[in-house]
Amino acid sequence: MKFLYIFFVLGFTCLGQSPEKPGYLFNEKGEMITQDVFSKKTKSNKYTWIAYETKDSINARLILIEEYGEISTEKRNQVLNYLKKITGSTINEDQTLVINFAFKKSMPNQPHCLDYYSSVKSYRNFFKRKKQFIQFYITEKGFVYPKDFVFEDNNDIIRKLLFPFGSGCNYIIIKPDGKFYRQMGEHHQDQIPSKVKADW
Repeated sequence: MKFLYIFFVLGFTCLGQSPEKPGYLFNEKGEMITQDVFSKKTKSNKYTWIAYETKDSINARLILIEEYGEISTEKRNQVLNYLKKITGSTINEDQTLVINFAFKKSMPNQPHCLDYYSSVKSYRNFFKRKKQFIQFYITEKGFVYPKDFVFEDNNDIIRKLLFPFGSGCNYIIIKPDGKFYRQMGEHHQDQIPSKVKADW
């Protein structure tokens, strides 16, 4: 019961709600799970979780911190075409994509993680020198960030396709064959260049 109490306190505090709605717990696939299963998984270093509200409930959902997978050619092309549209960039089909994706902060008076991640010039310069890779900073719809190389996901496409649930700063590497590596939450940005060059 202690975990559920913490969840409700955090959920209602973050979402600014009073405890009038029921709460539900979900795994990373969106399947409802018990409090014991949820609590056990949050104690491992494989998962983080977010609280979110629907019109009927306050929910918590597990998110894999690290994930390897593969997306279809159609989905990768959809991402490519949308990135070209919102950034004005030329992207070749044989380039590996790195998308740094930032959600709006839940605590308005706190610094945003994007302040740090977007300020490391050595990271950006790595991608300028390596033409086989291309990287972007994208923010969720409604989050306009005051740097001209940070672009808003104004049609909510990148979030829906690649980051349906999350918070803070995250990234995904998508190789030309559709294989991807995604990391959710706080991360070591200086490790991305070696990750993007690795064969996985």
